[in-house]
Amino acid sequence: MELELKNVRQSYGQKIIIDDLNLTFKPGIYGFMGPNGAGKSTTIRMICTVEEPVLGGIYYNGTDIYSMGEEYRAKIGYVPQKAGYYPDFNAYNFLKYIAGLKGIEDTDSVIEKCLKLVGLWEEKGKKLKKYSGGMKQRVNIAQALLNDPEILILDEPTAGLDPNERMNLKNLLADLAENKIIIFATHIVSDVEDLAEQVIVLNEGTILLQEETITAIARIKDKVWQCDLKDIDEVNRIKRTYKVSRVQRHNGLASIRIISDERPHEDAFIVDGSLEELYIQLIDKKRS
Repeated sequence: MELELKNVRQSYGQKIIIDDLNLTFKPGIYGFMGPNGAGKSTTIRMICTVEEPVLGGIYYNGTDIYSMGEEYRAKIGYVPQKAGYYPDFNAYNFLKYIAGLKGIEDTDSVIEKCLKLVGLWEEKGKKLKKYSGGMKQRVNIAQALLNDPEILILDEPTAGLDPNERMNLKNLLADLAENKIIIFATHIVSDVEDLAEQVIVLNEGTILLQEETITAIARIKDKVWQCDLKDIDEVNRIKRTYKVSRVQRHNGLASIRIISDERPHEDAFIVDGSLEELYIQLIDKKRS
């Protein structure tokens, strides 16, 4: 199973949104990151065949996805950031409605399987308006799984969820990843660090990074420093001079994490860097 984007370009009028994009997806979890306007949503729309690139091609197992038509779309499950619901439907009836739209046969057994998979079978009769945000998101994932997709695409899947709901959702995606291509676009970098096998950073329509997550984090090794200071003037000087990823105050001290190739202060010491700090460094270099 392989989804491949080859030399893909997308533009609207004279504005180039995606420029010479080359990506290959195989079963596993891919974290797709980038600032607003980076081209993430455009790429997702092309993968879903909502729009077609002006140049290049997208291929599933070597076949152009646009020539495959419904055969390809039947292999996709899509989880939007903000899904529409009928609030007075219960979960079971909502999925039955969506299954009908998708032309799925044997709907009762399929719905039962999907609701059990997302842990909502016991709550199937409860109206959606009484569901928590995390439960609604699990219904959203269940509807995307009705057709047992080979490619699952999620847009900001954990936005607005509390920590426990985020953990449950990430565990579910990890369980699904063995035999599916899972692509999730997010601004929550810690979710990518926790979950994704590969990270893709996109900015201004070009790839800044495509790498295994563990390998990517190693790029920031020896470039993140910490120092604990009392002098507020010195804290402000460091913030003006260097890229600061975090400031925490405790017991009269400001604990500062700094991204720098050089020692930013005589009292600074090296600490383990995070994917978020690598992301900050990549975007900052692109802008400079």
